[in-house]
Amino acid sequence: MSSCVICRRAHRDRGDAHRTACDRCEHRIRGWLREIPRQLPLLRASLALDGGPAQGRPAGRAHSPLPVRGDVLDLLGPAAPGPVRDHRGDQSGTLPVLATVYAWAEQIAAARGRDLPPFRPRDDYTRYIAAHLNYACSQVWITDLHTELGEAVHAARAITRTEPRRRPKDAPCPGCQAFALVEEDWQPYIECGTCGLLLSHDEYVAHHRAVMPPLYRTALRLTLHQAAHNAPEDEPK
Repeated sequence: MSSCVICRRAHRDRGDAHRTACDRCEHRIRGWLREIPRQLPLLRASLALDGGPAQGRPAGRAHSPLPVRGDVLDLLGPAAPGPVRDHRGDQSGTLPVLATVYAWAEQIAAARGRDLPPFRPRDDYTRYIAAHLNYACSQVWITDLHTELGEAVHAARAITRTEPRRRPKDAPCPGCQAFALVEEDWQPYIECGTCGLLLSHDEYVAHHRAVMPPLYRTALRLTLHQAAHNAPEDEPK
């Protein structure tokens, strides 16, 4: 057993003694990588300012206002042709989404001693990172990748108002038996909020078919027993 450098939870080694991130955090990152290409068109649709007049603003301006939203423009900024990591902390605000993705693709390619393929469109670099994520999860800098991709996704969600839905599942967790299994948009696994267990959709369906019919029968027997117990007794003649 070892501890994940991201969430600090203990996780089982999978035969790779150098793995630093747990399966749970890896799949969270994979969900973000699938979500980013879906967020980009929504961000572009959010770029234009509202057409109505500004309320409570002074009539005169020294400079004309931007015709588009600056916060959205920041996120949609183009990816640089090289690494754009802000190690000195000079960047204010959120880095452009594609610049963040491109920088991490560069990081992974350089760490593996490979050339980065010239993908078009550039959001395809999310697929490159996903293809090499198992390798990244054995590196100490996986915490930085997790943090920066998470910040990019949450900044996009705040603008597009597309916070993923969380849907509780009926069946109890097969690991801890708690009724805490949750399915979240864009995530490939159903997760237990109590013990962190991950189930694929096929695994959950099989688990549901195995455990829910007995639970339904037990609930029905308890309901009938309670109803019989609460039934009024016949009045004496």
